[in-house]
Amino acid sequence: MEPLSSPSEAFTMPTLVTRFVLSGIKEEVSPARRMVVDKVRAWGVRLDDKATDAIRLVVSELVTNAVLHGVGPVTVELCHQPGSLVIGVLDNSEAMPEVDHPALGAEGGRGLGLVGFFAVRSGWEPVEHGKRVWAEVALPKAAPAVRAAVLRRFFLARPGPRARSGSEAHSSATA
Repeated sequence: MEPLSSPSEAFTMPTLVTRFVLSGIKEEVSPARRMVVDKVRAWGVRLDDKATDAIRLVVSELVTNAVLHGVGPVTVELCHQPGSLVIGVLDNSEAMPEVDHPALGAEGGRGLGLVGFFAVRSGWEPVEHGKRVWAEVALPKAAPAVRAAVLRRFFLARPGPRARSGSEAHSSATA
C-alpha cells in the first residue's frame, strides 16, 4: 500500500463516473432526465428540489441539442464529486454550440442560455468525431449530522478493542 502524501487524502471522496448511450431520438430526452437523477440518487446524494430541477433542465437541454443538431447516438457522461455533478453530452456533430438570442415569442433557442444560468460552469470541447458539451451543477453537501451518522456506523462496524463497562474500567485501574 502506498503512503498518503497528505493526511487529508485519507478523507477525500472518490469521483463517481458513469456513462450511457442513447440512440439519438427526441423520445429519449425524458427518460435521460430520469436516468440521470436516479443515478445520482443511487450514489447516495440527497437531492433537494433546486438541485433536482437544475439537473433535469441541464440534461434536457444538452440532450435535446445533441439530438437536434447531431445524427446518431448520443453519449451522456456523469462525473460526481461531493458538491458537484458534471453532465457531459457527446454527439457526432463538429458544429460549435451557439447561444441564440430568440425573439420574444419564439418557442425555442433558449436552451444554452438556461444551461448557463443553472450551471456553475459550462462549456464545450471538440472530441474525435464530434464534440462534448458539458455543464457543472452544484449539489447539496451532506449535512454534518449525516456525515456523523455515517462515520459512527463505520467505526461501530470496525473490529477493535471493545469498550469496557464502568465497573471493568474501575477495577482494572485500581488493580
